[in-house]
Amino acid sequence: MEVSQAVKESILQLGAKRVMFEQASETLETIVLGSSHGDYAFDPAYVPNSFNLCYRSLDLKHCYSLYQRTITACPNLKNLVLFYSVFSPGSMLERSPNEGEIGPLFSALFDLEVEYQSEHLTKLAQALTQQLQEGMAATLIEEAAKLDGHAGFMPNYKGAVPASEFKTRLLSHIKHNYESGADYYLLKILALANRLGHAVTIVIPPVSSAYRNALNTRSSVLFRELIEVVDLFPWTVPIKVLNAYDDEAYEDSFFVDSDHLDARGEGTRMLSRAIAAMVAGSEAAA
Repeated sequence: MEVSQAVKESILQLGAKRVMFEQASETLETIVLGSSHGDYAFDPAYVPNSFNLCYRSLDLKHCYSLYQRTITACPNLKNLVLFYSVFSPGSMLERSPNEGEIGPLFSALFDLEVEYQSEHLTKLAQALTQQLQEGMAATLIEEAAKLDGHAGFMPNYKGAVPASEFKTRLLSHIKHNYESGADYYLLKILALANRLGHAVTIVIPPVSSAYRNALNTRSSVLFRELIEVVDLFPWTVPIKVLNAYDDEAYEDSFFVDSDHLDARGEGTRMLSRAIAAMVAGSEAAA
């Protein structure tokens, strides 16, 4: 079956994440989920026994399925870190004409069995799963193992989004912000963490001044639903929000484009240290 350019570009990096995850799963205590913002901006070296399972355009629906997967594979899991960006409230990966096929690839590689409304995506997930079972996995694992990185973090393969796409991406991000369909999965993630006793840190990643100025909207408005969900429910486990969106300490020079930190730069080190402090604080409070 012919696959999109997004799948062709993703298969090795996601294959490498799968290899690393399988090797580390029994010792993992902290799992980090989310889209490209987390993929660029969280270095597991700062949080012992953590893993970066974030990836390009990953939505809350797939994050929920990945969380369920980690529960069965990681017997020592006790912390969840979730990156929540401007577009998270309404972003559904399967609706994306350019990125949608990444979902079935993730589903096949990590045995997620995600259900799709699209017949095409359903068939693609089945085809990719079958190919992996028929021997493709061995070849993929061999090639993926050659990639540089640790615990799902591969900073040498993180480039900038073309500047020409800035306006298009910004319009897409703000459009999804005013939709709320994906927050159904946010509730499912938090409810599951609450039931299992896992502490949760939700990270609102930093953005450049150009991004903030173009949106010209306060974070309290952009992330209103998230704030309501965290504040209004009687959670029995620590659920903390690390809001770096308005933090001007993340200088524009720290970014490779309008909203992605340089994976090898000071901004990523700063945010990773802040996440480490939040996780440590949650563990102390537990």
